[in-house]
Amino acid sequence: MNKKVFVRDISKTIKEVKDHFIVAGKGNYTKKNGEMYIVVNLKDSTGTIEGRIWDRAKELGRYFDEGDVVAVTATPKEYNNKLQLTVTDIRKTGEDVTADDFAHFFSGSDKKPDQMKSEYFTMVEGLTNDHLKRLLNAFNSDKPLLDRFFSYPASTGVHHVHPGGLLEHSLSVAKMSAAVSELIGGDRDIVITGSILHDVGKIEELDMLKGFKFTDRGRLLGHITLGVMLLEDLIRRIDGFPSSLADVLTHIIVSHHGLEQWGSPKKPMFAEALIVHYLDNLDSRVMGVREHMRDNMADDRWSEFHRLYEAKFFKIS
Repeated sequence: MNKKVFVRDISKTIKEVKDHFIVAGKGNYTKKNGEMYIVVNLKDSTGTIEGRIWDRAKELGRYFDEGDVVAVTATPKEYNNKLQLTVTDIRKTGEDVTADDFAHFFSGSDKKPDQMKSEYFTMVEGLTNDHLKRLLNAFNSDKPLLDRFFSYPASTGVHHVHPGGLLEHSLSVAKMSAAVSELIGGDRDIVITGSILHDVGKIEELDMLKGFKFTDRGRLLGHITLGVMLLEDLIRRIDGFPSSLADVLTHIIVSHHGLEQWGSPKKPMFAEALIVHYLDNLDSRVMGVREHMRDNMADDRWSEFHRLYEAKFFKIS
């Protein structure tokens, strides 16, 4: 995909924008006269810009969904001292979208993929529990699973929304969990393994090559259920894996969101599960705020309002 125009390049002096973006948000609204219009947030690796579809909104709205990579034709306008696009044509691209193409649409991590992979393998090799090491080695030997674990995002719009985000998030939680277990107690090997696998169901829940969108299976079952199913499949490949240890890892996966209203059918019921839950929450929230501030600053100190966290955030340096 040959992308030339990025959000950072758009100004009111440009006559027409004609390029590819990813749809970060889509909302249908009604004018005072009863006619429909669409507000769409268009994103690439340099930022997000709001677009509005005033004409043919009902027709054009059928051609794309949130999460799609779209071909856009639009005119830049300034409204209330803020740049936006008047979209005259928008539809899901007919071009093949590869993993490499997503570098155009997501800013990615400051961390190098090869370095993260090396840290991951070093952490697995350092496990002293033979059952857990064999479990993760079975995971590592399944190339299709591991490739998706290394390349997928951790979410579609909340945190670590970039290729490799799932590895970055899982590795970060594992490293913090290992350190915390040393400080306040806990089984180091269990918290590391639980951290690595807590979000593994996302490799079945999401489909990166269709635009960081949910699969039908993902919508029906969710990444917690899918994670448990993947764990059970891996355990079946290992002779003599203790059922009690399988239950412990399963509990970490099903409880890592902490509360039922956040998607977990069980609250964390032992120290290691609590460690994974709170550090998963910490890492996802801090990164989510950083990504929000990177793309949504109202001025040089304060961010726009974050709908999920219901706050604006202050830049201290």
